[in-house]
Amino acid sequence: MARTRKSAVRTTTAQLDLAEQLPKLTLRQLAYFLAAANHQSVRKAAQALHVSAPSVSMAIAQIEATIAAQLFVRRHARGLVLTDAGRDLAVSARNMLSHAREIETAGRGVTTYAGRLSIGCLLTVAPFLIPPLLRDLAASYPHTQVRWREGNHESLVEGLEMGALDVAILYDFDIPRSIHCAPLRAMPLQIVLPADHELARRAKIGLTEIVAEPLVLLDLPKSRDYFLSVFGERGLTPRIAHRTTSFDMLRSLVANGLGYSLLNFCPPLDFPHRGAIVSRPLIDRSRHAHLVLARMHRYHAPAIIEDLTRRARELAVELPVSTATEADGAGARRRHVPTAVLRARPGAPKRRSRVPRRRP
Repeated sequence: MARTRKSAVRTTTAQLDLAEQLPKLTLRQLAYFLAAANHQSVRKAAQALHVSAPSVSMAIAQIEATIAAQLFVRRHARGLVLTDAGRDLAVSARNMLSHAREIETAGRGVTTYAGRLSIGCLLTVAPFLIPPLLRDLAASYPHTQVRWREGNHESLVEGLEMGALDVAILYDFDIPRSIHCAPLRAMPLQIVLPADHELARRAKIGLTEIVAEPLVLLDLPKSRDYFLSVFGERGLTPRIAHRTTSFDMLRSLVANGLGYSLLNFCPPLDFPHRGAIVSRPLIDRSRHAHLVLARMHRYHAPAIIEDLTRRARELAVELPVSTATEADGAGARRRHVPTAVLRARPGAPKRRSRVPRRRP
């Protein structure tokens, strides 16, 4: 009888221990939390999940009560913003949900990655990288749900930190230590000029040679600071004539002779009857920016990320970064690099640049 009682006590204790080991958080709660973080709104998260807004709010409240930490703060202009604890949980939650999806697909005999993948990319290079990446991923990983978005540097870094993005393609300047970067290629800084500018005949150009002329500034967060810092490092002050957040507008302003610009990437632009642009490497730039594929250090990177990095690197190498030429005795000889020169209509008269020249 005593032995039976001891056995029953041990069984009850084991059950209690097992119950205490079970997590109090559920995958559903974590999914609701991530949706609210991605959409920065409980209402939008509920609409995306096809559930009621109170269900999302309750899931967030239960998580906060369990971990004894606040996950969001409300900002009038931006909606829900993750706290530091919320950012940490967003990365962990993504890893947990990714593992859960791998377990589900393994049971169905799916051999390739079958989860979800969210990719971000800089506005300037997205049209050249995202479409072929989507095509290749669809062929190699047919069971993967791929989502993508384009944005500026600041929004992409924020997307990684908030858990809205798994990976992002951007430049390697002003990157937080919590983010891991896999290099794709060097992107040397270029001076972008009208094709008929007198300095366009040069293979490389020094910033002091053109600083007195009007500057067309790409006025995006972080990018703006990066370009202006190039002048500050040399004790120079640019003459900012135009500011734009549009990559195409910037190139068109330059092609029309309204100034020069600085870019790390200057792709072709087919704009008939509006002149042409060329890009030349900056002579006195000590450190080149690099295009990288970034992810959070704590993000559990599945095998698909390795394939994505490899393919992104192959595509990045093909980007037409520069149109520099080398002069020889007979004139200018074009280097063996992809061209990004915008040519005027054949037979059209050569147009004079409207950029004022510096007096000697």
